[in-house]
Amino acid sequence: MPRQEFSNPGWDQERRERDRSCGLGERDRRVIDPPPIVELIIESTRLSDAEVRKYRCFDSYVMSCSILDETGEHDASFMPEEYHRHQRRLMGSLVGTPFVGKDEFGKEGCFFTFADLSCRTSGSYRLKFSVIMIDPRQAGKKKHFPILTEAKSEIFTAYNAKDFPGMARSSELAHSLKAQGCILQLKKGIDRTRSSRAAAGDDSDGGRDYDDDDDDEDDDDGGRGHAKKRRSVRG
Repeated sequence: MPRQEFSNPGWDQERRERDRSCGLGERDRRVIDPPPIVELIIESTRLSDAEVRKYRCFDSYVMSCSILDETGEHDASFMPEEYHRHQRRLMGSLVGTPFVGKDEFGKEGCFFTFADLSCRTSGSYRLKFSVIMIDPRQAGKKKHFPILTEAKSEIFTAYNAKDFPGMARSSELAHSLKAQGCILQLKKGIDRTRSSRAAAGDDSDGGRDYDDDDDDEDDDDGGRGHAKKRRSVRG
């Protein structure tokens, strides 16, 4: 898969392609699909392999997520004034903790998953991910820790429910992390555009097999995990 160079340390970020806006009520809430999976990549010419692994397996990293406009230059966290009762556009768990496991190629990595994010309004946006390292020895003394690095997602679209084009299958990365104990819900996937073509007598979908509903592959978790493309950010 193609890799794109960004800042150090770096990120492997599962790219979201399809979203459904969740509206203003909890009953109408739909999580971002597929949920972002971000990998923190530690690289340094001054560290030994053992030291790199020690930093990779450090368990006190914290990653936060916020929402930007489609340019990536302006914060879009707050709703317009007419939505005064619902101030935040991005809902759900905006903070993630690390999961150290092997990716679909058997390579160990430090991953952060955001399986509970929802966007209240339709439109085009980006997500910004920021990571800090909390020193347990200073946790009781310091209120703030410096941001180590940040990364922005590519543009994603939040659709109204009637316009949402459907979900895809969970990626091999999601399957691999799930098998190792990461809390992710796997999806079989659907494609409404294929259903529309089939209804019109056109089934030229390249042989892809989709389910006719959005049932999960397993039912033991919450969240909505679906097929993803990986995007690396590496220094």
